[in-house]
Amino acid sequence: MNSRLAFAAAKTLWRKPQLCNHHRGTPLTTSLRPFSTIDGIGRGTDLLADSLAFSDRPKIVFDGYSEETGFDVMGMCDTAIDTAIHMNGSVLAFPHACYMWKPRNLKEVTVESLAAVTVHDPPVELFFLGCAGVIPPRALNKIKKDFKKRGIIVEKTDLTNAMATFNILNGEDRRVAVALLLEDAAS
Repeated sequence: MNSRLAFAAAKTLWRKPQLCNHHRGTPLTTSLRPFSTIDGIGRGTDLLADSLAFSDRPKIVFDGYSEETGFDVMGMCDTAIDTAIHMNGSVLAFPHACYMWKPRNLKEVTVESLAAVTVHDPPVELFFLGCAGVIPPRALNKIKKDFKKRGIIVEKTDLTNAMATFNILNGEDRRVAVALLLEDAAS
């Protein structure tokens, strides 16, 4: 494909910002904060940051983790919302709170160890279980069956996807919870 053809194809894909009638012709993106990308173009908006910024209470955001020590959590302190606190070990998180979680291996992940999810107010509708290993199918099915009776959907994923999905759904004000299991090397 030559450069003129590529430019013509790119030109047809690019569109001007849509206009919003109730803002009298101002582009839809003017009220949103631009974000920078890796290549520095800087187009678009950071919708998650905007959603998190306009909450009445700080929301929990997972910023990263270390397989050896634990998770970096933002939103734990009212005074320093942008500061990440490193939590050593497994965690159980809700939209506005994050707690240390006792299980240290896959065998300890049970309905009883997840009881806090079932009694949380407001009720959780989506629950993500993040861990590096494979939970025995019988144990996972027991958790899913018990949670389904309570109207909670359970999804088991790896740690990175569980953190990312929690962050996105929490930014959308969904009733979500996540348990992140950091397995102890000694167990």
